[in-house]
Amino acid sequence: MVKSIASEKIPRNKIFFGNMDYKAVIKDAWLLAKDDRRLFWWWTFMPALLSIIVGIGYFGYQVMALSTSPVVTKNSDSASFMMEMFKWIVGLFQTNTSLGIVLIIVAAVIGLLYLVYPTFSRAALIQLIARIRNKQEVKMLDGITYGALGFLKLFEYHLLIKTFSFVAVITEALFVLRNLGWDALGILTIPFILFGFFGFAVMLFLTYTDFYIVIDEKGVIKSIGESMRLVVRQWRHTLFILILMMLISLRIILNILLVLLVPSLIFIAAGVLATLTFAKIGMVIGAIVGFAGLFFAAYLTGILEVFVNAVWVFTFLELTEEGEVHARDKGDEITAERTG
Repeated sequence: MVKSIASEKIPRNKIFFGNMDYKAVIKDAWLLAKDDRRLFWWWTFMPALLSIIVGIGYFGYQVMALSTSPVVTKNSDSASFMMEMFKWIVGLFQTNTSLGIVLIIVAAVIGLLYLVYPTFSRAALIQLIARIRNKQEVKMLDGITYGALGFLKLFEYHLLIKTFSFVAVITEALFVLRNLGWDALGILTIPFILFGFFGFAVMLFLTYTDFYIVIDEKGVIKSIGESMRLVVRQWRHTLFILILMMLISLRIILNILLVLLVPSLIFIAAGVLATLTFAKIGMVIGAIVGFAGLFFAAYLTGILEVFVNAVWVFTFLELTEEGEVHARDKGDEITAERTG
């Protein structure tokens, strides 16, 4: 059982006709993320590590694909980076079949883990945080059960909303740039911006969908409707919701910076040391520095993930604790019920 629960240390105002102590919620969430590192090691460190590794691959692919595209090379006959990479893989299999098989297996395992584990761990993390908040006795191993129970519906929902993500918009814009050029991108800039704002609005209205799916165990469509209803009904908390969205944006920006930092550390350290000493020693030291940077990046991202999820879960529990007040409900009865 988690003994250090933030809500026990800090007096908090309960919701009363929509009044919520934002400062206490954020402070509670930070104390939970800081004091209980089991949530981090069990359910956010590995997903953060996988996300950064895949992010490095994504960033590397976009850079190489753009650098070999006609937009940069000015050669319309140049082969695409994807085709060059395919030829390289075929050549690797022809020259060193065993190494090629190992690399394919490693890539497949990382891809499968990235596809499944982050969603699984998020379902487990949401349930564990909610139960800790409600002072239930929990074990980290119970997260396996919670993750399994919420995985399929949460995975279905995440597949549904990926189209509206910031990464999806950037990917489509880069695709247009590589294949159609700057003129086409200029024409489509306004539609991309408008779609980006539309995607942001959609994600805002779907803020609580994950929690309805995992905590209340509702279906995907039902959870989407409930989330939109809650956001509209609690319009006085819009400013707080926007602040939370800024926290998520901060996490995305941090991930992007870390994705840029890790390979830079590897290549810069290896390049400098290779000019001063032997190339092999430089590469070894560069690899060590790169792995250290990768671990540090995953550590920071994982801690931030626990904090952000705790803020969202605490907010969701607060906003849904007393239910919805209907026009037929008597004001004095509501007051008596909520004040005990």
